[in-house]
Amino acid sequence: MHPHFHTLLPKLEKALAQFPIPDQPANLYDPIRYFLQLPGKRIRPIFVLMTQELFRSIEEGDWVPSLATELFHNFSLVHDDIMDKADLRRGFQTVHKKWNEPTALLAGDSLLIFAYQALVQSNTMNLVALIQRFNEMSLAVCEGQQLDMDFSEMELVSVDQYLEMIDRKTGALIAFSFEMGGFLGNASAEERLALHQFGHAMGRCFQLRDDYLDLFGNERLTGKKRGGDIGNSKLTYPVLLSLPHADFHAIWDRKSTEAESRIQDALSWMESNGISHEVEKLIASEMAIGMQLLQHISGQAEAKSKIEEVCKMLAYRDK
Repeated sequence: MHPHFHTLLPKLEKALAQFPIPDQPANLYDPIRYFLQLPGKRIRPIFVLMTQELFRSIEEGDWVPSLATELFHNFSLVHDDIMDKADLRRGFQTVHKKWNEPTALLAGDSLLIFAYQALVQSNTMNLVALIQRFNEMSLAVCEGQQLDMDFSEMELVSVDQYLEMIDRKTGALIAFSFEMGGFLGNASAEERLALHQFGHAMGRCFQLRDDYLDLFGNERLTGKKRGGDIGNSKLTYPVLLSLPHADFHAIWDRKSTEAESRIQDALSWMESNGISHEVEKLIASEMAIGMQLLQHISGQAEAKSKIEEVCKMLAYRDK
């Protein structure tokens, strides 16, 4: 990761550790502290701060507002884990498993409120507009989660439907993080829109890379067995590119038997038919769109270069 990323991360971790979370009732706030202490990249608040640096330097009062994106992200994860019935998050017990579902629901709700408490401390001339954009992003994430759940009950969705879902579920918060940096830097409305569009393209790149690594990544580097999305019959972008082909569809339909051979046969088919290259082509296309937008945004050239480097590292990561 870019050295500047590692410069910002410890200060963000300190701000997060010092965020004022009450002690009582302990059964509400202890799960929140537990979840916030789980290991994470904190890329969303880092995007906020790196974008702000296009327009002005980071001041002491900027660390807490940037955490609004991280607190919102964790709110969504706590609730997602309940809906997905997940036992683990980042290798640790999920909140609803370590405590219970009602506690996890309240913890997630409280994290959302904490996100607003952080957001309203933003040093911007356009606080009302910032809150409105945060609200719009929040609804988009909820819409994306609902679409994702809807897709789990469908035999097939279109590529466009899938991209719309990831644009909301994962991309909306990424796009908002760059846009929020524009708000903190008091950028113009036009530049904030361009930053949002840039973030939209980056959100697609990052999610598509996740899809790619699950199927085509090096297991030694990712630490995960290839083909998990196939084993779970998850409709990701590479799968949706493959399903229109009858021979792949026949492999995909072997859901109830031969689980391991189904995964291996599906992966072999994808590799033989260039699916990995198609995913890489779309990532490259979205990256080009994003970088063109970034170059037309004003601001410090050095800050712009740092954003470009970090985004490319994440979009082309191998783990």
